[in-house]
Order: sequence, then C-alpha cells, then structure tokens
Amino acid sequence: MQRRDVLFLLGLTAAALFVHGYHPWVEDGAIYLPGVEKILNPQLFPFNAQFFESHAHLTFFPNLIAASVRLTHLPLLYALVFWHLISIFLLLFACWELAQRVFSERIACYAGVGLVGALLTLPVAGTALYIMDQYLNPRNLTAFVGVLAIAKVLDRKYITALLLLLFSAAIHPLMSVFAFSFCMLLLYVEKFQPWEP
Repeated sequence: MQRRDVLFLLGLTAAALFVHGYHPWVEDGAIYLPGVEKILNPQLFPFNAQFFESHAHLTFFPNLIAASVRLTHLPLLYALVFWHLISIFLLLFACWELAQRVFSERIACYAGVGLVGALLTLPVAGTALYIMDQYLNPRNLTAFVGVLAIAKVLDRKYITALLLLLFSAAIHPLMSVFAFSFCMLLLYVEKFQPWEP
C-alpha cells in the first residue's frame, strides 16, 4: 500500500465520520457499552446488570475496550471515539484489500472504497443492521475482519483467513458465522465451479 492510499483511507475515514455522525450509547450500544463500564468500575450497575451481562459475557469486546482504556489512560468517551474511528478505517482498509483483488485499475479501487465510505449507514438488505453503525459495537470491529478474510481466501492464504475468523468469533460470534459461511462458499465455488460445463 502506497502512502497516497493510506492518506486516501484516512481522509475517507474522517469524511465518513463527518457525513454519518457519531452517536454513542444508542440502540444496542446501550447493551454492549455498559459491559465496558462495569469492567472499568465494578461498583456501577449494582442492580439488574444481567440485562447487559447476558450479551457482554459472550464476547471479548468489553474486555478489549476496557483494556485499551486502562492502557492508554484515556477517558472512556475519547477511547470510544478512537475505537470507532479505528473500526471505520479498518473496514475501509479491508475493502481496499478486497478491491485490489477484484479491480485491475487503481481508480476503480478508489471508487469502490469511496462508495463503501459514503454508504456506511445504508441498511443491509433483509436486516435491520447498517453496514456500519454510528457508534462503537462489536459488529463494527468484526466487519473489517470478515471482508479481510474474504480477501485472504481469494489470495489462498487460508490459515490467515482462519485466524481472522477466529478473532472475529471472539469479538462477535454471530457475525463471524456469516463471514465464515461466505468464505466456505468461495472455497466451494473455486473447487467445483458449478457454472462451467
């Protein structure tokens, strides 16, 4: 990846945040982020914590975010914005990696990744989920892993793809199933190519 490509992705990340906004603690952010707060301050939520802990204990996400807050000594609000920016950048980077395997011209890669950046809050067909939410949650962190795993399968780097999918499963088990299924479909198509005579 060239320096101008990195600058493009950084600029697109900032533009995506500006266009789509940032809204912490909305929707299911109210389920995932209290798990982070509880790890950072066990005195919080003395009653009915099982409401969010039933989800939080299934994922490494709260531990990851809480560990980063402890390591950096950043206030939680700043850490959440930082992680949100990182998740946008990583998704765009993964899309860049995939675009390079799909398109032969560099301008087409820029256009493809730019389109993803412009449409992050577009609902995915048949679901109530966005490509990427306007707040930090485990889905945002696993979105880039799924796309990057697909690029690695196309490169026939199966061990790397499997490691990425295992990381994804630790952050959001359900999202990793979707990525794993698509990678298996790619392998099937590559091996059998059912459309050829």
